[in-house]
Amino acid sequence: MPMASISRWTLAFFGFALASLLAALGLMSAGFGYPHAALMAPQTLIIVHLIALGWLSLLMLGALLQFLPVLVGGNLRAARWAPLVLLLLVAGLVLLLMGFAVMDGWGGVPPETLPLGGLLLLAGLSVAAFIMFATLLNAKALPLPAGFVAIAVMSALVTALLGETLASAIAGLFGGDFAAAIITHGVPLHAGFGLGGWLTLAAMGVSYRLVSMFLVAPERTGMRPRIVLWSGLAALAMLCMGLGVLLATNAPLPLTLAIAAIAGLAAIGAYAGDIVALYQARRRKALELHMEAGLAAFAVLPAGALWLVVATMLESEAGIAAAIYVLAFGWLGGLGLAMLYKIIPFLTWLECFAPFMGREPTPRVQDLVRESRARAWFWLYFIALILGAAGLQIGYPVMFQLAAGLQLLATLLLTYQYGRARLLADLPAAWHHHSRPRLFLPRQRSFL
Repeated sequence: MPMASISRWTLAFFGFALASLLAALGLMSAGFGYPHAALMAPQTLIIVHLIALGWLSLLMLGALLQFLPVLVGGNLRAARWAPLVLLLLVAGLVLLLMGFAVMDGWGGVPPETLPLGGLLLLAGLSVAAFIMFATLLNAKALPLPAGFVAIAVMSALVTALLGETLASAIAGLFGGDFAAAIITHGVPLHAGFGLGGWLTLAAMGVSYRLVSMFLVAPERTGMRPRIVLWSGLAALAMLCMGLGVLLATNAPLPLTLAIAAIAGLAAIGAYAGDIVALYQARRRKALELHMEAGLAAFAVLPAGALWLVVATMLESEAGIAAAIYVLAFGWLGGLGLAMLYKIIPFLTWLECFAPFMGREPTPRVQDLVRESRARAWFWLYFIALILGAAGLQIGYPVMFQLAAGLQLLATLLLTYQYGRARLLADLPAAWHHHSRPRLFLPRQRSFL
């Protein structure tokens, strides 16, 4: 596998991402936000952005800093700007959440905090885009998964621009018909570019390479992965058309959202077929735990997407909320938690033991974890996901709160297992003498 260095900041991104997930689950289990508040209430927006930006976006950016070079077979360019990305995104998220808190009646914070947070987030994503595109443009060849990442990063910038426009309108920095139109009709576009374009396409691109690598399966080629890419691109093109119509006329064009949904379902269907083919073609017959848990996340994607389309057609607010919850916590969040169970030990092994390969005995990556301890927590997480989605769909808030509490417990216990792997706590006795790495940051600039 082409990997000349370890991203110095990836684990810091992962640490802040997990902290955001735990904070969001804690708030949800305490009855904060939907369904105890309206779907577009400030409390709900705090939860949504903690998950979308704090958990999923930081997780994805941390993963891309490490694995984009693997996708293109080169080195990460402009890597020194990674801590600036993290600083801007964390600061922007904090200000954005403070701005939503002002909307909820919390005093002592100026309303301009909301657009200022959005501006910092846009700046952070712009620096991240510079790193990603510099890496892509310096690659000798661009395999298909890299195309997913390129489109996803552009979608992230559109999401941030639209979010900053929404924040400025909400804060009253401009008014008139356009402000009313963007607040009323811009949210579905903002969510579509973010959840569909940025996070889902990036997850698809990275997973194509990682799943084949972890399963020891041939990489997917041929028409089907191209259908996934082109269908996803068509869905984004329809969203762009809808945004253009909104900007020009202050009115929505529902047809574009309908066509985008059809194209998105086509992409998801083809992608699900590719994932099934990868599992079937694997040379590693015994699945490791992270790929077992990944199966649940992959299964959630088509189910959640179809659920969202049907709920939107029926204009069911409860159904839309349940479907987005399933996609955010099941497909993206569940896949993230599953892959972290492999990625964190993998990076730790590279840091601690790869320099000694060929000079002394070294453990396997699998020796850094104890799957029997973590398996139950993945089961708990996905069972709680089903309970939470059912609670949202049938309008039973107590059931949803209980599910969020169970997810919080499962995530805490999985985070503990990540920490044990990072600190070499489960290594066999032969390596108990080995020095422990830092929890979030490496001890030196490069390792290999």
